[in-house]
Amino acid sequence: MRKKNENDQELLKKISEGDEKAFSVLFYQYVQVLQSFALKFTKSEHATEEIIQDSFLKIWLNRDKLDEVENIKAYLYKYVSNECLSYLRKTLRQNKTVDAFKNHHHDHHNDTADAINFNEVNKIINTAIHDLTPQRRKIYELSRLEGKTIPEIAEILKISPNTVKNALVMALKSIRAHLKHNGITLSILTLILFFR
Repeated sequence: MRKKNENDQELLKKISEGDEKAFSVLFYQYVQVLQSFALKFTKSEHATEEIIQDSFLKIWLNRDKLDEVENIKAYLYKYVSNECLSYLRKTLRQNKTVDAFKNHHHDHHNDTADAINFNEVNKIINTAIHDLTPQRRKIYELSRLEGKTIPEIAEILKISPNTVKNALVMALKSIRAHLKHNGITLSILTLILFFR
């Protein structure tokens, strides 16, 4: 038990220093148990995959704090459970938003105007995606449009999973900034994503 703990601490030390191979070891060591755990919350394989990717992405981006971690398993479960709670809260908000939208428009039959608004927002989203660097655009499309996982994208593009994760974070930040610049709020975005 002590040997395993020492190995974990050595692994965390390497990751905190930016060792991508050590991070991959950590990922593949815990990914299956964490997926099973998250699936119990979400009841959705797609959502579970997103949660695991987001959790490990945040762990990598906050790797400088790994030196202080004593129990890596508990640390990983905490990250994943926080992401699960965020997902459940977001899903609840989306459902309420969509219900409110449907109730508000129940007595209004202006489908043409709604379609025009959605088309305009879609154009802005597509412009934001088009403005990404070629690599970020490719990674974004493989992830969000084709549903590929980070390891799958890394394999396809022959780059490291961490490069994929970092590029995906930067792509999403860039798209969000473009949308904000064009006055698109998250509540509208939620509706667009629902109807796409």
